[in-house]
Amino acid sequence: MKHFQSHLRNFLVIAALVLIFIPINAMADKNFSTGLNESFERNGSTQEAFQNQDIITPKTEKMIDLGGRSLHSCVYGKGSPTVALVSGFGAPQAYWNPVVPELAAQTTVLTFDRAGIGKSEIGELPTHGKQAATDLHTLLNKLNLPKPYIVIGHSYGGKVVRLFASMYPDDIGGIILEDSSHEGILEEQRKILKGKDLEQLEEMVSSFATTDNPKTEGDYSFITMEQVKNSKPLPQVPFVVLTAGDRSKHMPPIFSDEANKKLAELGLEMQKKLVVMIPGGKHIIVEDVGHNIHIEKPEALITPVIEMIKEVRNK
Repeated sequence: MKHFQSHLRNFLVIAALVLIFIPINAMADKNFSTGLNESFERNGSTQEAFQNQDIITPKTEKMIDLGGRSLHSCVYGKGSPTVALVSGFGAPQAYWNPVVPELAAQTTVLTFDRAGIGKSEIGELPTHGKQAATDLHTLLNKLNLPKPYIVIGHSYGGKVVRLFASMYPDDIGGIILEDSSHEGILEEQRKILKGKDLEQLEEMVSSFATTDNPKTEGDYSFITMEQVKNSKPLPQVPFVVLTAGDRSKHMPPIFSDEANKKLAELGLEMQKKLVVMIPGGKHIIVEDVGHNIHIEKPEALITPVIEMIKEVRNK
């Protein structure tokens, strides 16, 4: 248990350094997955760290050939709607373990690793957000999981969820975004930062430029951002935005205290812009947690998901 907690803590710190203040769609470090895995190889692999804390909830585990690559998936529970859990950048599906047992007691739950993560093959297809959404749709169909789908995206996964919902609106029963950034946040950050803080931001942004031969999610980060900006409106379905009350929790300082305050205020305003994308959207601010809400306070995600399951079934 201590071994797992140590790996989990390191994973979250490394991830949050990329995610906390910088929009994940713009700042998904093209070397992040490699660096993350190398960090864990010094003390045991990322996947092993999470899998050592496996859950006993019965599951059907499969590698599914999507045509071009195979993805590793786990299906729990039964019944409609299907809850699809879409991970943040570079995160293995096992990091949903804190919420899976209670959700699987209610309905069908899907966890999976996107291309190039965990056991999933990267293949020859692109790994941008639209292809990830297409992969998810194919995966759900090949697994023959019951519709409609409640899609839940954490951080970068929120971008994939939004693209998925805009591409397949008739399949969607509900949407939950967990601490996912708005695609316009980078431009707004540039407006409020000055001096060394702005220099720090630009230095970080410059390291994430699209390569001539993109392969990983990080390589496609700016392309994914543009895809989200140009995506169709979301379907009119139950919609919840979960926002961490303290996104800088446990993190070393990156910007000045003044900049951190401005960024926190801006972050909240941009979260409100997400909420109004669907009329009647609910905004839940979860206090005393950092970026990884479902890990630090699982019930904060479990409760609105169960409420949404009931709402979808009562329609």
